[in-house]
Amino acid sequence: MIRSMTGYGQADSAPEESIRFKVEMRSVNHRYLDVSIRMPREIQSLEDRVRRSLQKRVSRGRVDVFINWKLDTADAVSVTVDRGLVLAYQQALTEMSEVCSLDEKPGLDLLSRFPDVLRVEKEQTDADEIWQQLEPVLLRAIDGLLSQRREEGERLAADFRKRLDAVEETSKQVEKRAPSVVEEYRSKLQDRLNEYLGQAEMDPARVLTEAAVFADRSNVTEELVRLASHLTAFRETLQTEEPVGRKLDFLTQELFREINTIGSKANDYEIASLVVDMKTELEKIREQVQNIE
Repeated sequence: MIRSMTGYGQADSAPEESIRFKVEMRSVNHRYLDVSIRMPREIQSLEDRVRRSLQKRVSRGRVDVFINWKLDTADAVSVTVDRGLVLAYQQALTEMSEVCSLDEKPGLDLLSRFPDVLRVEKEQTDADEIWQQLEPVLLRAIDGLLSQRREEGERLAADFRKRLDAVEETSKQVEKRAPSVVEEYRSKLQDRLNEYLGQAEMDPARVLTEAAVFADRSNVTEELVRLASHLTAFRETLQTEEPVGRKLDFLTQELFREINTIGSKANDYEIASLVVDMKTELEKIREQVQNIE
């Protein structure tokens, strides 16, 4: 079944995980695959892995990926004391007290306020270990994205089939009407010549020749056959699992080509009206085809 390029997927880590990830992704139609990833700076080294995971399962569309994480604070950071710096500050403050003849000694509260005395450092976690926790969350988000794209694709396929049926039914009306066009032209030509020539002799062969030329010029049999072939190919393509957006776009263009040719060759008001009906349905198909992967 075909897939749309529009979708949304989201997944979260289990609450007991030491690193809790939240992955969101949304996609819209695009001519090629265009992936934009926003993730914490600390784990940007994993961006290529995220991109490759998407490329394995998504072939077209603009995909925006948002990755956030929350670390267990107790495991994520450590606080250390710069002993040498503390002693240096303490010695300097003691000398200041002696110079100023003060009995006060520098206390813990004062020393802790100086910059870089307490050093807060984030624990360095191995990238492979982080990926082991991020990957399953990412894959679940991709599953959700693809599920929505398939559901939207099914709705589009149903709409396509309905409109293809309408085009096919209208083309049958064109096929039924086409033979009458030649006969009406021959009759009108005969009447016009009778009006102009009156009682003068008229060569019947010349009328038949003109009618034959018109019939050949306005014959749309080949176009109707190709139109039916393209309709069949379109329906068959809707059944495939692989990305078919570009193929459907090509088939839509070919359908337009045949219908336009029928309109230009037929030289008949009724057929022209039927051509407009077919083009109206096909235009709606063309708009939606742009959203197929």
